[in-house]
Amino acid sequence: MPSSLTGKLDCQETAQHYLRLVKSNIQKLGFAPGLGVILGTEDPGSVTYQRWLMRDCEDLGIAAADLRVQSGMQLVKLLARLNQDEKTHGIFIFYPLRYPEIKDDEVMDLVDPSKDIEGLHAINIGFLNKYRKRMDDGTQHRCMTPCTARAVVKTLKRGFGDAWLAGKTVLVINDSLRIGRPLTAMAANLKATPILCHANTNKAHLEAFIRVADVIVSAVPAPGYCIPTEWIKDGALCFDLSGEGNFDYGALDRRGILYTDTTRNSVGKVTRAMALLNLTYAAGVE
Repeated sequence: MPSSLTGKLDCQETAQHYLRLVKSNIQKLGFAPGLGVILGTEDPGSVTYQRWLMRDCEDLGIAAADLRVQSGMQLVKLLARLNQDEKTHGIFIFYPLRYPEIKDDEVMDLVDPSKDIEGLHAINIGFLNKYRKRMDDGTQHRCMTPCTARAVVKTLKRGFGDAWLAGKTVLVINDSLRIGRPLTAMAANLKATPILCHANTNKAHLEAFIRVADVIVSAVPAPGYCIPTEWIKDGALCFDLSGEGNFDYGALDRRGILYTDTTRNSVGKVTRAMALLNLTYAAGVE
């Protein structure tokens, strides 16, 4: 699809660009791909995200099933059924689940890798680290990459070009399997220098990392956590994936620093587009 650089972090434009690609891919398929959307938590963010994802599916003509579970055992049984269901091409699970009988990373590995549109199965994470783009199971289907991390990269590329990240320093304040770890792998694959921080990172070192970063991605789910704007260098790009607000947006505006926020310019819009794009690949689009 033709594109032109926006020169900014525009999540709305990026999401619309890829949703158009999803729609085109569905037309190529000639059928409505099936998606199992599993919600097993009352987390307000997950509930809201699930509602928006289901709405996207309705708008695009995707056959999405709204599935609810109350325990790890229910989830295990549901996944076994969906993995065998030929009409289900993709599976999306909302994390964190926090079931005492099974860990989230164990759940991720119960999803058929070819239906893992979140890109969180160990096989897909392995392909990401090897920078391999096609499955080696004989199908040559595209490998699945984690949606939120990919959304950050795609938003950067839409704004500044495919090669912009090369040589840049990318700081990620989050070490989860869904965001921090895959995003640093993607940054390294694109010849950037990634720095991964977390709750145990030395605070003095964190300040030093922020001061040199060209891109700062923060996903700290703690109310009141805010990165001091004076630590951020001129020209840096800031991604807020926290849900809580990890930046002082007014201060960023006064400095002319580009950023994504948690509402009007949220990466979540792009994340949903990435999930549905992965679905079309799982359904057979080459």
